[in-house]
Amino acid sequence: MWDGGMSAFSSVILTFVFATYVTSGVAAHGIEGEAAMKAARDHGSEVLSTAQAWAAVVIALLAPLLGNLADAGGRRNLLLRVTTLATVATVLCMPLVRMDPSYLWLGAILIAVGVVFSELAGVFTNSVLPQISTPADRGRISGTAWATGYWGSILCLGIVLLGFVMPGTGLLGITAEDGWNLRAIPVFVALWMLVGTLPLLRRAPAMPRRADAARWTPWQGYLDIGRRLARAWRDEPVMLAYLVSSAIYRDGLGAIFSLAGVLAANAYGFSTTEVIVFGIAANLIAGFGVFLGGRADDRFGPRAVIIAGCIVIIVIGAVVLLAGTTLAFWICGLLICLFVGPVQSASRNLLTRLSKESQETEDFGLYATTGRAFGFLGPAAFALCVGLFDDTRMGMLGILAVLGLGLLTFAPIRLGAAGRRAA
Repeated sequence: MWDGGMSAFSSVILTFVFATYVTSGVAAHGIEGEAAMKAARDHGSEVLSTAQAWAAVVIALLAPLLGNLADAGGRRNLLLRVTTLATVATVLCMPLVRMDPSYLWLGAILIAVGVVFSELAGVFTNSVLPQISTPADRGRISGTAWATGYWGSILCLGIVLLGFVMPGTGLLGITAEDGWNLRAIPVFVALWMLVGTLPLLRRAPAMPRRADAARWTPWQGYLDIGRRLARAWRDEPVMLAYLVSSAIYRDGLGAIFSLAGVLAANAYGFSTTEVIVFGIAANLIAGFGVFLGGRADDRFGPRAVIIAGCIVIIVIGAVVLLAGTTLAFWICGLLICLFVGPVQSASRNLLTRLSKESQETEDFGLYATTGRAFGFLGPAAFALCVGLFDDTRMGMLGILAVLGLGLLTFAPIRLGAAGRRAA
């Protein structure tokens, strides 16, 4: 249910609706002329990506530190509640972003702050998984949670489409003056998130304080993280290699979803309504895929799911790139969504298998840190290819290159029993 609630932030706020409102509606409001409009929207995208780059730095610094605090001090549940509710509060502030270019930075900063809190909340939520599962059913439980997130996105996007966007200003009839029909969407999303996350916030199993834990201080926390990395380099090279390789291919997977709306609108001419409809279809397919992928994880092991999923995504992505038609984007784009979720879910499960008991939250903090440390790869490769070929569609080539690099670094890792089917 937590995944189903928080998915509204990534799908409605970050990917398909509110970020588009900020980079297009807010950034280009009152601008006349096709060239000027394009320049304003490009500037909006630049501002948003810059804010998110700073957010990635903050997450990289805080995720392992707070994970260390949660593991050592038994404060995991408190931090889970604080970061989740802070995400909700940030979304509630988003209606302040008026349809005026002077509000562009406010919108970008609010989205970036929401990303920070939601990513940190995810660190603490992921660490609950080992407490509520066994090695034999962890893949199914993780996959079901991912599927619930996708299905939550579908329902939330559907309500947003009918209630706020179609027909005209939506069935709720909220005026479009100054963008109020779109500015009201974050209020609904915040309520959706609160309802979905409340059960876990109330019922997450307790994580007791470690008996050997010293008094926690920020500098001691970073010192412990440094020791953790040194210990991983010396005693857990497989864990360290996995954190680096998974960070690369996970960034490629993240870029697929975060840039799907940009590709659909700028490369294939989708309208706002069509982008939302594509988002609903994408989440529907992804939810179905990750539900089946969780069972494949239990049967074949996470290593097989990750390798097979990445290979299939690269092949289908190449078909999209070569075909270059709207129909190919629809068909192949949805097929890609079938495999993205299983790879993400299997990656989370694999980390729980590699983590030692009582270090899960700290390891997931490092998981988030390495992910953010390489978080520039997907967007940078996308932007580089667009610039080189002067064609938004060619940005897909950059994403595929990042996925391929991640696969090449992951395949040689000797995961042993952690990568195979659980006994």
